[in-house]
Amino acid sequence: MLALLLMAADIDAADRLDLVCVGAGSANKQSNSSVYVQNNYGDSAWGNVVGNRSVPFDDQVNLWIEGDEGRLRMPRVMLPLIRGGDDGWFKIKSVTVGQWEITGSVAVNFMNNPKFRIDRRNGFITMSGKSGHYSGRCSKYDPDSTAVKF
Repeated sequence: MLALLLMAADIDAADRLDLVCVGAGSANKQSNSSVYVQNNYGDSAWGNVVGNRSVPFDDQVNLWIEGDEGRLRMPRVMLPLIRGGDDGWFKIKSVTVGQWEITGSVAVNFMNNPKFRIDRRNGFITMSGKSGHYSGRCSKYDPDSTAVKF
């Protein structure tokens, strides 16, 4: 029981948790094509086909959580044309920080709220929604003390 209390103390809801995640995924993008056909009798027709295609990508996801609030920066290729957010950052809804995992959903727009899960033991993140899928590995960092490259 004491071990559980010590682990729970490590998950203080008042502390801010900043993560950077590097990974890959596939984005669902709309595609359309036009076709023109003609038969031997001179009859012709035009047709349009609208569908979805999967576009692979590599990208980074950043997020921060403090208490029951948080923000997540999604890969740009997964963002729809109509969206909210603030400079690429989106509010995390229903964030839950547990002993072994962090879960929530990202408020991209009224129809698109991808869900994510982060395994706290190995740092593995998965995110899935209407706009596509993403998976990667997360690392904790301190934005105030992290050294810049240049």
